[in-house]
Amino acid sequence: MESTAARERHSLATALSQVSPDAPTLCQGWAARDLALHIVTRDRRPDALLSTQLPLLSGLGRRRLAPLEALSYDELVDRVAEGPGRWSPSSRRVVNDLMNSAEFYIHTEDVLRAQPDYSPQQKRPISEALRRKLWNQSTKTFFALAARKKRHRLTYRAPGFGPVTLGRRADPPAYIEGDVEDLVLWASGREGAAEVQLTTD
Repeated sequence: MESTAARERHSLATALSQVSPDAPTLCQGWAARDLALHIVTRDRRPDALLSTQLPLLSGLGRRRLAPLEALSYDELVDRVAEGPGRWSPSSRRVVNDLMNSAEFYIHTEDVLRAQPDYSPQQKRPISEALRRKLWNQSTKTFFALAARKKRHRLTYRAPGFGPVTLGRRADPPAYIEGDVEDLVLWASGREGAAEVQLTTD
């Protein structure tokens, strides 16, 4: 049985293949090509990705990125679909699902929901296995981080899940409801694209 991360990688590669390199995404400042390059770098040269974030190593990071930056958009999308080499820890199913199920779900929606002709009626169905994984992972990551960032004690509710309350006890309460996948998008900073209801006291 294919893993949730593998299925979402396929969905991401398909979404990227259906738009132009300069198509918008929900990642601020990134077109589709930038997103594809990010995924390929994360898969194949995580050292370069880290180096570019460190001032003393940024030059080295840029040199390591140069061969990937020289690839065409179609080549980048093909490499997104191929995934990392066998040397990568994420080539193992358990690690891959942990690292990439939510990552690839979010980035697929970054492409799909940013297009001018997208409407909520086009929302793609996802499996219950992915929905459960998104909920379980996000209650430990995105949901908790969003509660701190928003400075509210947030109670998340989704059909078939929750409620779960996260955040500092001293913060004012708030309640957010929606499908799990939309709560994940909202909590990861895609508020404008997420179909949720937020209520504050």
